[in-house]
Amino acid sequence: MNFRKQAFTLIELLVVISIILIASSIIFIGGGGGDGAALSSSQRIVSGIAQGARGQAILKNAETRLIIHNDPSELDKYRRFFGIVYWGTDSDGNEGWLAATQGTYLPEGIYFDAATSANVNSSTWATTNELRLDYPRIKVGANTSLTDGGGSESYYYYGFNSNGTSSNSNAYLVLAAGTMIPNSGATQVDRIAVDSDQEALRAGMIFRRAGTTTAVNEPSAVPASGGSSSTEIK
Repeated sequence: MNFRKQAFTLIELLVVISIILIASSIIFIGGGGGDGAALSSSQRIVSGIAQGARGQAILKNAETRLIIHNDPSELDKYRRFFGIVYWGTDSDGNEGWLAATQGTYLPEGIYFDAATSANVNSSTWATTNELRLDYPRIKVGANTSLTDGGGSESYYYYGFNSNGTSSNSNAYLVLAAGTMIPNSGATQVDRIAVDSDQEALRAGMIFRRAGTTTAVNEPSAVPASGGSSSTEIK
């Protein structure tokens, strides 16, 4: 009997390995320095993922997305699990969104700040940049819709065109230090609180038209999304 094994290509594995090496080295360097170091590490991890997504777009000549988990019922993943998908055809000939990586977690206490990202970006990116995906998959499954995904879980995304340019030119991706607050049954994220001590702990990047990213490290360049005593990453 012949058994067909599904596996990533050599190029895809190289992209994955490069992201893992970047992430591992940064976490090692910044692991003992508190929220500030974790935030700096996270910024570089996400930058590495963004460049992996751009490289995947060029290699596959396909629409590619950097995706950010947005389902509050997944306590461990919510707003801190990042991945890469591309629009392509699987081994069964089905067209849809396919996983380019297995996904990467940010360090504990660091999250994607969707509210601030939307506020800063105005019309260049908004929280309507959303796909519903079953991830990670190397078979299309339910991920058959180019526009809204077609899967079961919510992900925000930043896009890359098939030539590697950004489809969200000059858009910000903002990260923040915060504390996850589960609901009373600890079954869903109720909110992610940012107290006054963490208010300045924001960092991010700007997606340039060419597909590159520019780090934003100054707190004043990444405005908070709410009041001075407490905000929520919504």
